[in-house]
Amino acid sequence: MLPAIVTVLCFSYLPMFGNIIAFMDYSPLNGWMGLNSPWVGFKWFVQIFTDKYFTDLIFRSVYYNVFNVVLYFPFPIILALLINEIRNSLFKRVVQTISYVPYFVSWVTVSLLVYLFVSSDGILYQIFAYFGYKSVIMGNPDNFPIILLLTNIFKNIGFGSILYLAAITTIDSQLYEAARIDGAGKFAQFRFITFRGILPTMVIMLILNIGSLFAANFEQVYVLQNPLIVRDTSTIAVYSFITGIQSQQYSIGAAISLFQGALSALLIVASNQISKKVSGYGLF
Repeated sequence: MLPAIVTVLCFSYLPMFGNIIAFMDYSPLNGWMGLNSPWVGFKWFVQIFTDKYFTDLIFRSVYYNVFNVVLYFPFPIILALLINEIRNSLFKRVVQTISYVPYFVSWVTVSLLVYLFVSSDGILYQIFAYFGYKSVIMGNPDNFPIILLLTNIFKNIGFGSILYLAAITTIDSQLYEAARIDGAGKFAQFRFITFRGILPTMVIMLILNIGSLFAANFEQVYVLQNPLIVRDTSTIAVYSFITGIQSQQYSIGAAISLFQGALSALLIVASNQISKKVSGYGLF
């Protein structure tokens, strides 16, 4: 576990000390690493919370991620159940490999594939145009949530099914034998055995997804945007990157990220407590 622990410490915990620049008028030229920059308290937090565009970003981030989480959530479970029913081991391995491969493809590559398919010369555009729908698909912000969902399914469904397959394999096969003897069909076996066996895994994944409502999908959203829709499709994570890195307003970017992280942590704790009360399962 040592490599994983060192990685988490270096890239997740040590950078937390950098959050102090959210309370400064930070400039990297003020002293060593800019730490002599003047303190301004909650100035930047007041500024972002009084900005109407930031309020729109909050609602858009929640909408995109809820849309993605709710509609994407069943797909890895369904795929895991289907793969589990395959009896030919060679065919099963082939299906698993094909479904896992997109996970290891970068979001940049996925975005290029999407634009190739839906551009004016793309296959999908030609199909839609044949039925009279000639709108620029990637130029309409109303299409963006669907694009996020479909690309998320394409890229992550295979890898997401691994946890559920692992949970299914831990279920005692004698339970299925007993169920078949008692006359239980496939649906009854899923309802009373498989579903209950993978329920703890489902709860943990749901809690983690809820915790990422404000922080997830930065790469996906950022690379799928284009100049026509960037303002109408940006999320908190994208706005933080554009403000803090591209525009070099480091303090404002840090304040946005700190707010986003605190809210995500609060959501994880709240959803965990609710889950423990409702289902008896939790993350911690």
